[in-house]
Amino acid sequence: MAGAQSDWLEEERTLRALFRSLKACMIRTRERAEKIACLDLDNYRLSSPEDQDLAQTAFEDDVDHAEEVLEWRAVVVADLVGEAMSAYARARSPLDDPWIAWRREPADEPAGEFVRNLKEEEFFCGRVAYHIHAALNISRPSSVPTDGDLEDLPGHLETAAANTWLEWLDVLGVSGDTAVLNSATTAANRDLDEGYSRSNSEVEGRIAEVKDLVSAFQMPTIERLDSFGGKLDALGAPDRFKAGEFLKEALGVEVYSSLCGDAQLAALDAERRFRDRETLDWNSVTAELAKAFEIQVKQGFVPRLAEFLRQKEITVFPDNELLPGSRDRKRWPIIRNGRALQSLHLGEIEKALGSPLPELQEFGRTHGFDLAALERLIREMSSYRNIAVHETRMTFVDALRLREKWLGVAARDGGIFGPLLPRTG
Repeated sequence: MAGAQSDWLEEERTLRALFRSLKACMIRTRERAEKIACLDLDNYRLSSPEDQDLAQTAFEDDVDHAEEVLEWRAVVVADLVGEAMSAYARARSPLDDPWIAWRREPADEPAGEFVRNLKEEEFFCGRVAYHIHAALNISRPSSVPTDGDLEDLPGHLETAAANTWLEWLDVLGVSGDTAVLNSATTAANRDLDEGYSRSNSEVEGRIAEVKDLVSAFQMPTIERLDSFGGKLDALGAPDRFKAGEFLKEALGVEVYSSLCGDAQLAALDAERRFRDRETLDWNSVTAELAKAFEIQVKQGFVPRLAEFLRQKEITVFPDNELLPGSRDRKRWPIIRNGRALQSLHLGEIEKALGSPLPELQEFGRTHGFDLAALERLIREMSSYRNIAVHETRMTFVDALRLREKWLGVAARDGGIFGPLLPRTG
């Protein structure tokens, strides 16, 4: 019996260590990504002294890819943690997911005592891991890259030293779906509420602390499609219908109706936050509008271009095209096998629109797109997007200014979404 208890304690210590590892992976700031970029900004400037804008763009692209790899590593580690949690739960409960009950009910068994004694950040990380492990069936790499932020956990986590995001990718292999990380985070926040059985005042205080914790993690706020419906139901005033009416008035019915479903949901979420008197996080308003634009580009514009080029028997675009003034830097494909790639960065789409491919220009003329203007807009939104997502002290006035500009309130031209509306005839 003493031996079994010792094994349990060791297993619980391992779980705590795994939760700490996942927490380290979930801290994904822009600054963190810059540290694993292939080169720093000064190196890019030295390599392109005649074109500092090109150097800045190259560096930003490098950091964008680093952010994506950081997210994928967090997903991989979360799945690994979720598997360890599943093994722990199967040995102690017939329930598929006993963790909420253990957290909420009196500690009348060792597992319940262990879970109730977890720190809020540990339980939060555990719930993120649970939801990712339940949602995904991924082929995990044999090791996880680290630049010193993770340590080996024998039998569970093996690390490999790596410095740049390319080296990280060599260890991780091809990245997969990272959107699940943000939907799992949203679900974990809901689970925190369910995991309490204490007084209301204490619950509210602890939940507030956890919200601060999540903010400190710097979770990206732009990849949350799976949670939009729930957020729209959960927010207070005004209701969804009124938010839609506000957007139709600002954008115009034609532009609003042209948005794909996910882009509409993101814009609705932004508008409801803007109109809600309880909103404190004003950068979330502009972040959701930036995401709505990004979604519309990826799910509306690029697939339309892919279909057009496919009819012209072009299935890869751009195809090994060098960037202007470069001997080795190429435009990344945004279309392969005749289909828009799911994992795209706005910077890659912007560069693709500068392609001299005649069929691209024909596409613009056929559908009424000003490709040069759209290229400039995407470049501008890429810059604003980083501000909107990572800014933590945005005022209401700042949010108001960007909202009116992006929705074209004064010009009545559809704002950032107007150039994405095809105009034929």
